[in-house]
Amino acid sequence: MQHADPGLPLIPVLAMTDDFETAVLTGKNDVEVIPGKLRAKDTPEWDETATLAEAGMRHIEQDMLLLEPPDDDDLNHAYAALKRLHGDAFGWDPPDVQGLERLGATRMRQYVRAWINEWDLVRLDPEFQPQTVAADIASNYAEDASLESSPEADRSV
Repeated sequence: MQHADPGLPLIPVLAMTDDFETAVLTGKNDVEVIPGKLRAKDTPEWDETATLAEAGMRHIEQDMLLLEPPDDDDLNHAYAALKRLHGDAFGWDPPDVQGLERLGATRMRQYVRAWINEWDLVRLDPEFQPQTVAADIASNYAEDASLESSPEADRSV
């Protein structure tokens, strides 16, 4: 669908895991460490970047909103809308799919991904009976030391 005004702004929507603030900003002490590392570069540009990083981390600490898990009405509405969109996108009438069991701990993105995957598989093979299984993958906020190298060091290799 094309908008009448191509100059309409693009609006980013960002999300993070619900443990990010505790694990990273507080747990790894990034609230103190990151601005210090940036200011150690001792230039006005890095000082400004440190100030912006501090403001961003304060915003996360003070203003982060946790999303409410979807209820049955939310899931039914999303399912119907996505089914219609999938049908329009691929020019077919998608059948009902099972998706994931409706549990309070299941996230909306997991339901959406399951429905879309199942419709894609059935569209490619109408006889296929998909059964989606969700698995938790623990967040890993470990730092990658290889990303810490300086451009000068990279050039000497």
